[in-house]
Amino acid sequence: MVKAYLRYEFSGAFGVINSGPAPCYDASGKLLVTAALENLAVWNVKQGSLAATLVPGPSTSGGASTSSSHAAAAEVTCITRAPGNSPLIAAGYADGSVRIWDLSSNDCVVTLKGHKAGVTALRFSPSGAQLASGSKDTDIILWDVVGETGLFRLRGHKDQVTDLAFVSSDGSSSYGWLVSSSKDALVKAWDLDTQHCCQTLTGHKGEVWALDVDPSESRLVTGSTDHELRVYAIDAAAASTSAPSTSTPQPSSGTQGGVSKTGNGLAAQASGRAPLLRSIGSVKRQA
Repeated sequence: MVKAYLRYEFSGAFGVINSGPAPCYDASGKLLVTAALENLAVWNVKQGSLAATLVPGPSTSGGASTSSSHAAAAEVTCITRAPGNSPLIAAGYADGSVRIWDLSSNDCVVTLKGHKAGVTALRFSPSGAQLASGSKDTDIILWDVVGETGLFRLRGHKDQVTDLAFVSSDGSSSYGWLVSSSKDALVKAWDLDTQHCCQTLTGHKGEVWALDVDPSESRLVTGSTDHELRVYAIDAAAASTSAPSTSTPQPSSGTQGGVSKTGNGLAAQASGRAPLLRSIGSVKRQA
């Protein structure tokens, strides 16, 4: 028997290539960032080689870690990158922290703490100046990336936040809106200037795990475990120009408790304010 395996010698190992969260490219498209347990692995796609490993430091700060802090570090749970040509990458961790990394120097810029459970959703604003994070603790926190601090917390979901998406304002407001999905089967639109939920979509019959806004910010699509995709039209101009009433909000026709009973889930939370999202259709997978 020819022992062909004796011709080869061990030269190295990559270790963990991807431990679960969806990977993301950098701004150039040449580097791919993946979660490798508690670390981030930066891969050169063209060469197929490991370019860098981003190791979290002690829980109090970023930077290089010691062996004890390395062993105690929490796993990466989600990754996202800043828009445009920014070299920043944000990573959420199982201990509720969020770290922002600079791929140009491979350094941890800041560690943000505010969640009581693992971070499950991250999204930068279109300008890259804000970062929204959602968690298993059902909270959403809006962070100031430049100021390296938390701005405010949004509460309303009853279960884990699964995805986030920003909708830009038409210039009349500072932050615009944030749309969130959750395992509680609800999709919520948040007015970031008033810091309250302005609309709740109740059409899905199962956990909502994904949503996204098209580049022109005219459509929102949500996906759920009920095997259905729902499409909504975005009307930022109407939502920002209609002034909310100062009177006590009353359920509109066909609604009960501010939540639509018709299935499209288009209940504006403030009386007199036009809804940001309007249902225009759905696609259901056939059995």
